[in-house]
Amino acid sequence: MQFKEKLYKNYISTHNEFLQGDVTLKTIEKSFPVFDFYYKNLLPQDKSALILDIGCGNGNFVYYLMKRGYDNVYGIDISEEQIYAGKLLGIDQIEIANLLEFLSKKKDMYDCIIARDVIEHFTKPEVYDILKLISSALKENGTFIMQVPNGEGIFYTSIFYGDYTHEMAYTYKSVRQIFLNTGFSQANCYPVNPYSGNWKGRVRSFLWKIKIFHTRFWKMVESGSSKGIFTSNIIAVGTKL
Repeated sequence: MQFKEKLYKNYISTHNEFLQGDVTLKTIEKSFPVFDFYYKNLLPQDKSALILDIGCGNGNFVYYLMKRGYDNVYGIDISEEQIYAGKLLGIDQIEIANLLEFLSKKKDMYDCIIARDVIEHFTKPEVYDILKLISSALKENGTFIMQVPNGEGIFYTSIFYGDYTHEMAYTYKSVRQIFLNTGFSQANCYPVNPYSGNWKGRVRSFLWKIKIFHTRFWKMVESGSSKGIFTSNIIAVGTKL
């Protein structure tokens, strides 16, 4: 057994459990406002859209989409432990599957494919093959939404090095480069700014804006350009050609 297979097999007991603690439907539902904040405007408007969540973990995002009215949502993950945990919660639209094998049989099928905190687990050659399969599995004008560690992020190292199975971080430039070479016509990237849906979040958001102002200033001094996304993660959206 290769090291990643071992780590994925025990992903909850040796990783997620330390980060998230015990997960229940109620704890997942507490994340719904946060999911809305980051993803609501990126998701298909048609609630009958066929959506696939790859690397779905325990199915928390699948559950969120279902509760938001999406009728055709499914998730896959390589971790038996994760899928088993989701099934125990009653999230049935998830299954154990190798995403390469799964996607190779799904040509022109999905309206939207989502990969939250997934693509960074693969090497560059693997990501190229995966994105080709994702674009092939999407319908015309279908969208791919991914969240990955941002190599330009000020504090990205705690995200990137916080999981032994991570292979690569990305920037908006590298995302655009790989998307446009794997069957996508557009590549838009967004910062994962502090959630500002409550008073603590609004304070964090205000202070973060001050930090970004200083970062852009010193980046301009060093490089002549203040452009960039500086959050620990970035969300990218690609549209199929």
